[in-house]
Amino acid sequence: MNLLQKNKNKIAFSYYEALRHIAITRLFYIEKRKGNIAQGLKFLNNLSIGMSPVYKKKQLIFFAVAYIELRDYKKGIDLVNIHLNNIRNDSNNVLYTKFLKAKETAAAYNTKSDAFINWYKDTGAIKFLDSAQKNYEKAYLLMKNSENFSAYSQSLHKSRKAQIALLRKEYDLSLSLFNECEKDSVLMEKSFSREMVWLAKAEIYTHLKKIDLAFKYLEKLTADIQKSKCSHENKLKVYYLLSINYERTGNIEKAYKYSKLSLSEIKKENVQKNAGNFFLGVYEKEEIKNRSEEMLQKNNTNLLLLFASLLLIFTIFYKIYYQKRKNKEEIINIRKIESNIPGIQPITDQKVTISTSIEDETVAYILSKLDSLEFKKRFLSNSFKLANIAKQLNTNTTYLSQIINQYKGVSFSEYVNTLRINYIITELDKNPLIRKYNIEVISKEIGYKSCTTFINAFKKRTQMTPSEYIKNLEKM
Repeated sequence: MNLLQKNKNKIAFSYYEALRHIAITRLFYIEKRKGNIAQGLKFLNNLSIGMSPVYKKKQLIFFAVAYIELRDYKKGIDLVNIHLNNIRNDSNNVLYTKFLKAKETAAAYNTKSDAFINWYKDTGAIKFLDSAQKNYEKAYLLMKNSENFSAYSQSLHKSRKAQIALLRKEYDLSLSLFNECEKDSVLMEKSFSREMVWLAKAEIYTHLKKIDLAFKYLEKLTADIQKSKCSHENKLKVYYLLSINYERTGNIEKAYKYSKLSLSEIKKENVQKNAGNFFLGVYEKEEIKNRSEEMLQKNNTNLLLLFASLLLIFTIFYKIYYQKRKNKEEIINIRKIESNIPGIQPITDQKVTISTSIEDETVAYILSKLDSLEFKKRFLSNSFKLANIAKQLNTNTTYLSQIINQYKGVSFSEYVNTLRINYIITELDKNPLIRKYNIEVISKEIGYKSCTTFINAFKKRTQMTPSEYIKNLEKM
């Protein structure tokens, strides 16, 4: 990118834009492989400014990939379908040359299949595996009948069939297909394909309880992790499989080590997901802005939009005013009730102002900061304590405790427990990997120093222990 910028005036604009597009997409995929979706999207958003509509259309597929990575499968698949439609309607071969059309269409079908496979992993719905298989077949047939077809394409398709067989728990068929893939030197030269084959075989041998063979392939992958060659997703899976196999050998210390490493990777993934969704939000806002500008030019609806904006502002201020009035009326009603109860002295306005009133701005500031800490999952740290948070928010523990009581409706300890238990319930529901971990490991990773405290808090929220909850999930 730097070299291109320096030589921008020395090359034709069409070449400059084509090379720029290639560089941006490579940067995106490097960051995706590292698990940094947010950084990849940042490159797409920032470096694509000023590109022509044709290249904007080409980049749609990368936003689809980002949505799929962030588990918004429906949105990702919808974008892939728009991309496929754009290719079909490109009768003048403006988007892609005739030679490249089949390859790009096949790549889009494969992206859809990847989305369906991940959707299956999240839900267990067999229909998504069926959809993945159909789209892989479409991609394969397109490539088979094109000039780009090669022995590598055939082996890659075989590895995808093997992956689906593995997900269907057809271990013998899957192992047979992956063994054939492993013999293909061209396929195994590529790090992504090599990882896929080795990791799949390690998983198959783990399921078949052939521990020595599982370790054989996991050790190969561990070497790649140390050289930073392994993708983020594969790194997570390797740690998970290592923890299972070490537990089976009775090496609890190493099982614990890799359980912690895999949980650490999941935390990183969640941070990236939040950051990635922010950048997708920027992308969607840009799309909305572009469409709105087009609509304004065509329909001249500036006045209507201005009216709508004013109406929205009026509505917001009215709600604030109404809420304040409602609160005031409630206080008056409470005082009326209190005045009729023997032994209770009415509270004067002066006392309320001195002892319990906190300025609206201060409350709003503290609540927004609490929301920010919740968003960043700071409650997962065992240093998430009343005194520490009060210090961070430049307030005192009394004010902070009062605000949490008033606006969250619970004490500080209940507030923290609720955040932690809600978090781990969500993770257990959507990430089957976490269910395999030791309860003590889970409790420490979400901020509890005492496993007993975690179990009690979990039981209070769900009426069952974490172990019982996990068993129920596994039966579903």
